[in-house]
Amino acid sequence: MFTFSKRRAGAAGVTAAAALLLAACSSGTDDQEPTEEPTGSAAPTTEETSTEAFPVTLDTVMGDVVIDDAPERVVTLGSHEHEYLYALGVAPVAVPVSWQGYDLGTGPWAQEDRIAAGAEPETFEPGTSTYDAEAIAAYEPDLIVATYPNHTMTQEEFDLLSGIAPVVTRPATDSEGNETAEWGVSLADELTLLAQATGTTDKAEEIITEIDAAYAEVRDAHPEWEGMTSQVGGYYEGQAFVYAVNDTRNQFLANLGLDVSAIDNTDEAWLQISAEQLDVLSDLDSVVWQVATTPEAKDELEALPLFDSLTSTETGGNIWLGDPVLEGAFFANSPSSVHYTLEGFVPLLEAALDGDPATEVPTSTNAG
Repeated sequence: MFTFSKRRAGAAGVTAAAALLLAACSSGTDDQEPTEEPTGSAAPTTEETSTEAFPVTLDTVMGDVVIDDAPERVVTLGSHEHEYLYALGVAPVAVPVSWQGYDLGTGPWAQEDRIAAGAEPETFEPGTSTYDAEAIAAYEPDLIVATYPNHTMTQEEFDLLSGIAPVVTRPATDSEGNETAEWGVSLADELTLLAQATGTTDKAEEIITEIDAAYAEVRDAHPEWEGMTSQVGGYYEGQAFVYAVNDTRNQFLANLGLDVSAIDNTDEAWLQISAEQLDVLSDLDSVVWQVATTPEAKDELEALPLFDSLTSTETGGNIWLGDPVLEGAFFANSPSSVHYTLEGFVPLLEAALDGDPATEVPTSTNAG
């Protein structure tokens, strides 16, 4: 039997959520807790920042949020919002520790943007089930960003944090007016909201145009991918799963022309699949299995009785995403990580989708 689950153990949506929480907890990072006197660089007023954009009212899932002035001390609460801000030229003063243990809470794909923004953020443990308002307040933020939070924010938490500074959660609706799903907002919609919050709308438009062009270049190079079916999934605690169609990783595949809606699902977080129901994936041309954080998952999946009968197995369409850096970038879905992921991921898809089971599909192409 297969059902959708809303379980979010650890950093929400981080690959196989609970598994990645273990990876983050054992990372051995040297990140420090906030001091009594807040430090860290303030978000600069860059050439892209327009003070004329304020005050601004944002339509978020938690209601209207008013930002009176251009923020100078931004604190982020989720796993990738800081990378969006770097791309916009905004330097947050504090960000969560990296679940992969990276310095300054930032993956290597986003370091260039971080440096360009002049960001040297302090890092803190965001908590897996509740936010530490006292720790957040110690940074004296004038804007708190939680558009991709590590857990579902309650109304009580929102009200508490709003007493410190305006809190920006995900947009209430997407660009087409549809209600958004948690952990499923598109890059363009999230970046647009954060640009409105920081007065950097012109910069956001430039970034979105560049990313759209990068995706279009790949689609033009591979018209044969149009309509081919794929899904992103993994294996955790004895059960296979694939992410919901609106998950950002599946959005990435869809932007390359692949059909990620072939499996019936809802707007829940992911679809759990028991071993005897693995054939629900039988018609997919490709499955992207995330195994960098849980390498033993590959052997466990391949040992399932129905695994060999999958179309993706028979045609060589399985991708084993074994590079932890590429896996992290694929999850981040930020402006910098999209470019990194395209460079490293497209060759894997080319090998997997050529229809020849004899083609070896690498687990990494050492992107970047």
